[in-house]
Amino acid sequence: MHFPTLLTLTITALTTTTSAAPTPQVAAAAAVAKTQLIDLWQNANFLGLKFTGSSTVGTCESLKGTGFNNNVTSAKAKPGFRCTVWVEEKCLGTGFSFDGGGSGKFPGWIDNGSSSWKCVRV
Repeated sequence: MHFPTLLTLTITALTTTTSAAPTPQVAAAAAVAKTQLIDLWQNANFLGLKFTGSSTVGTCESLKGTGFNNNVTSAKAKPGFRCTVWVEEKCLGTGFSFDGGGSGKFPGWIDNGSSSWKCVRV
């Protein structure tokens, strides 16, 4: 192989690249889809370990695997949202709702007994 041919092949190989970056539309959709909506604490008065939940608005989320399943005592919704936590999975059964002011102490029937959550815009 001649030097000019080898040089051309090397330059072509170096300038031919593929991009694995998502398209702007995909990146924008992902940014819109997941929003920080809820803060949950293991202790009363917004103390102790804290979980910040991100989701698509209006989508039910499970607390399994978070360390907060049946382990939440106080909570706040992010500004502009109203959130509900449920005793049962899949946001079924009895729920307890709160807004940005939150609840510094859950009622006894759901204190350390929530398994799922969902937030909506107010």
